[in-house]
Amino acid sequence: PVYGQNQAPSAGRVIGANDRIAVAYVGVGGQGMAHVRSQKDHAQENNIVQAAVCDLYQKRLQSAKTFLGLADADTYTDHRKLLERKDIDAVVVSTIDIWHADVAIDALEAGKHVYGEKPMARYLEEGFRIYDTAKRTGKVFELGSQFCADPMYHKSAEWIKAGKLGP
Repeated sequence: PVYGQNQAPSAGRVIGANDRIAVAYVGVGGQGMAHVRSQKDHAQENNIVQAAVCDLYQKRLQSAKTFLGLADADTYTDHRKLLERKDIDAVVVSTIDIWHADVAIDALEAGKHVYGEKPMARYLEEGFRIYDTAKRTGKVFELGSQFCADPMYHKSAEWIKAGKLGP
């Protein structure tokens, strides 16, 4: 174990200072492709490589594969097969809402960090399962909440509090 820990680091690839972070995408519909495009535009500055995509719908899968220039071996219709890859460090979960929690938990269990689209879960119990799994595995789970971070919403809240928009 690393000094100060009482157990060895969780399973997964140990990333060196000069290694790129290998990211995979589960769900490459509208929101999933927004993440793919944005991260492709900023891949070098964020030190990532876009390694794999997964979707049940072949048209979306092929579109993402072509956009990223991936090989057939880097496309999946079953997220569990994608998660078997030891070279994947992080997963973006942009499936339909009912799969968010299960795919995120599977990814955390496989030793991957997870960026999950909102809603994080449909039910409180699913949310607790994600939290417990992230805590137990030591992996990071980040919930997408881009709108909350957008300055226009902060400005709107400021105007509302100041009474500038009426009662």
